[in-house]
Amino acid sequence: MAEEELLKSVYDSLLAINSDKTTSAVKECLNNNISASTVMKTLADAMIEVGERFNQRKFFLPQVVLAAGIMEKSNKMLIDALDVSEAKCAGKVIIGTIEGDIHDLGKNIVAVMLKTAGMEVIDLGKDVPVKKYLEAAKENKADIVACSALMSTTMPYLRDVVELRNSMGCEEQFKIMVGGAPVSQGYADQIGADAYAEDAMDAVRVAQKLIAKA
Repeated sequence: MAEEELLKSVYDSLLAINSDKTTSAVKECLNNNISASTVMKTLADAMIEVGERFNQRKFFLPQVVLAAGIMEKSNKMLIDALDVSEAKCAGKVIIGTIEGDIHDLGKNIVAVMLKTAGMEVIDLGKDVPVKKYLEAAKENKADIVACSALMSTTMPYLRDVVELRNSMGCEEQFKIMVGGAPVSQGYADQIGADAYAEDAMDAVRVAQKLIAKA
């Protein structure tokens, strides 16, 4: 079977939310010497399509959650198969949903996408206190702190993360990227965040740019 067909099988099986078929398709790709990074990109493309179908109300929340779980499971298998050159860490990111906010689906998808892009991701989970982000960033020598807010009532905590980082004199040590449904580029600029990401794919592009500038 040609490489294009094998990768299409990976893509289609994830869109079908079929864990067994996705695992089999991924293994088949590796058995046919398709690079792990190429398979990861195919999974990421499929996950973006899952997100699009969710936005169009063709998919529902349980399907998105299942797809993200299948992708994460597949990526764990692929990481073990990465070449040394491919496995080089592209940066380190602390991620979490801000204090008072228990929504984490979008954050989880962003975390998976960043891992797919070769970054080391330390996921603090949801309802993360402001101070914890910064402690984790310093302890792990992170390049980026990625903060998500899914409610307008929790958005002010994003400003607190930026202000505490600045008061610590760590502006050059790590950058702050913000996102979430109620967050905008304008709000990110207003609170002094270093970057804003509109969605999971945008988060990867923005994170890569921030790290390249470091």
